[in-house]
Amino acid sequence: MNNSRTVGRLILLSVWAALFWAVLAIGWGLAVQSQMIVFDGLYSFISVLLSLLSLLAHRIIRKGESKHFPFGRDVLEPLTIIVKAVAIGALCVYALTVAVMDLLSGGREVDAGWAVIYAAAATVGCGLITAYLHRKQRTVRSDLVRAETTQWLMDTVLSAGVLVGFIVAFLLQRQGNDAVAAYVDPAMVAMVCLLFLAMPVRLLIQGFREVLLMPPPAELETRVRECVDSLERRHGFADTFLRSAKVGGQLGIEVDFVVGPDTPARSVEALDGIRQEISDELDDLGYDLWLSASFTAEPRWAE
Repeated sequence: MNNSRTVGRLILLSVWAALFWAVLAIGWGLAVQSQMIVFDGLYSFISVLLSLLSLLAHRIIRKGESKHFPFGRDVLEPLTIIVKAVAIGALCVYALTVAVMDLLSGGREVDAGWAVIYAAAATVGCGLITAYLHRKQRTVRSDLVRAETTQWLMDTVLSAGVLVGFIVAFLLQRQGNDAVAAYVDPAMVAMVCLLFLAMPVRLLIQGFREVLLMPPPAELETRVRECVDSLERRHGFADTFLRSAKVGGQLGIEVDFVVGPDTPARSVEALDGIRQEISDELDDLGYDLWLSASFTAEPRWAE
């Protein structure tokens, strides 16, 4: 429960921080006529909406299983991540289109001096929030918080790139190359959008893998496999068949043990003890374990 409350507080922190940067960036960007800063503000504003969606999903997931959700509500977590990925990807495609149009029409004049001040403040501010969420995420092990951290990391990279670009534009303007400096702002938007498109694609793949109940990440699957193989050797099973999938904060494991002539464990109590061993060995992973372990002497029932 404490972990759940921490996740909620972290998402709420992300909401308020994103709202602050959204208002600041959109206002500042319009004042200095920078499409790049306005894009940063729009990204932050969309982050607010997506963070609120994450908070809603988190509160629904906390309700657990019910008559209508016999396997829990954890699938809302990857579904939320999919929505986030689509929204961020759509924003990048839109901003890229506008940037290309600006480049073809001769660029855009920007007050580079004030733009540099904004970019420096945004880089530091977003970097601090990213570092804080990243540190907390390793403790709470929540994909929702991980998605929030990814969003802030993208914003930090964006702000750092903007800072470098505006410094270049400022130096060009100081040297009297205003015509060349006009291309810096839309060029930065185009490059950042192309860079950012990789992150929503990764989030999209992650979300669909969980919704489709595909195998969990390699390191997690390996850990589960090692646990099951160890039990097979210790208890003399003839074979084991393992299926696993991660959906949000839930780790689903289905293990079919094939009982052989050299398997000493035959009683219900002994077999329950093997189930407990699996639970104990995987407890440190931090996931809500949904374990189904069956035992059969016929391999055809396990395949």
